[in-house]
Amino acid sequence: MIRVVCCYCKKQVRTKPSDTDAVSHGVCEQCLPLMVRELGQPMQEYLDELRPPVLVVQDNARVIAANAAARKMLTWEQLEICGDLAGEVLGCMHAREPGGCGQTVHCKSCAIRQCVTYTMDTGAPCRKTAFADIGLVSGDKRISFLIETEKVNSFVRLTMYDIEEG
Repeated sequence: MIRVVCCYCKKQVRTKPSDTDAVSHGVCEQCLPLMVRELGQPMQEYLDELRPPVLVVQDNARVIAANAAARKMLTWEQLEICGDLAGEVLGCMHAREPGGCGQTVHCKSCAIRQCVTYTMDTGAPCRKTAFADIGLVSGDKRISFLIETEKVNSFVRLTMYDIEEG
């Protein structure tokens, strides 16, 4: 078992399954503002420096932040997507159906929802190929892309790679 300990307050953040007993370091939610203040870089600036499109989501795939690459790809402004579900932000055709994102029969097989939920529940990263219809402003486009999720404190970073129109 690997114990993850906050490098500021030394409180145990979580444990991870492992064949060996070890200690790793991270930052707990209470100390995160201190770390950000010490680093001197706001989260949005950090996200915007990342090249691939990135969404930061809470449980249920609710988007709380997007980097510049994601906003450019989606033709949405940051304030327009904060609080929306990932399917709404990506323009999933099923998010437009009655019930919306996360509530249709198709949502159970959604790679994005599966990865976000898995990572949120287990803390383990996830990597899958996903498909979406995006571009509500310019007309729908079918795209495929590789997604990776990683848990960061109580959020999940959803990164999109190899984006192809299909």
